[in-house]
Amino acid sequence: MGKSINTPSHNPCNVTRVHKSLFIITVMLLLLASAGCAELPPGGESGWSGLFSPSETPEMSGTQELDPGYLTPATPYPTPTSSMAGPTLSQVPRAPPTPEPYVIIYNRTSQFNLTHGAEAFSFNLTSPPLIIGFEVEPRMITREKYATSDYDNIKSGMVKQTYPSETSWFKVTVRDRQSGRIVSENGFGKLYSADAHKQIFVGSPGDYLIELVGDDVKVHVLMRAGGV
Repeated sequence: MGKSINTPSHNPCNVTRVHKSLFIITVMLLLLASAGCAELPPGGESGWSGLFSPSETPEMSGTQELDPGYLTPATPYPTPTSSMAGPTLSQVPRAPPTPEPYVIIYNRTSQFNLTHGAEAFSFNLTSPPLIIGFEVEPRMITREKYATSDYDNIKSGMVKQTYPSETSWFKVTVRDRQSGRIVSENGFGKLYSADAHKQIFVGSPGDYLIELVGDDVKVHVLMRAGGV
């Protein structure tokens, strides 16, 4: 009788044990391979750890994204591809000068005193108004006067005072040339105030006599009319 050969095909138990060993080895190799691919960076931190602290990490799973509605979708602003041109400066159009509505009939500066006498002019006003403006420069007087003070910080002594001369005055009179009736009158000094800028306004047509008289003054007189 010959010897029996002990091979896996002749021993079913040995075959089963071999298959189990191969299966276990295969599973271990797969686990080791997957563990090598999923290994975290040194220190056990992921690449996003710089954005959130552990207490601030948002719970994304199971949370529904909400839109409060404060923002409106829009198209991004186009980025220029070339250098932007400088601003264009434009001049505001100048309005044409308004023409003088009146005609100048007299414009002169004169020195008036009693030796000079009065000046008189006749004018037939057909297109009112007649406007006579005048600016008076009186003779100024400077005097020194001793002044006393009741305050300790202000010393008594001589002070200079400058004021218009009491003899300086000027008057413009507009009369009806036929009757001599005064239509309008104004002036500086005497019965009139010390305002150096004044004018006379005549709003009715007529044949007028204009008189200029004064003393110790230099006067600039400007007369204008609506037409000639």
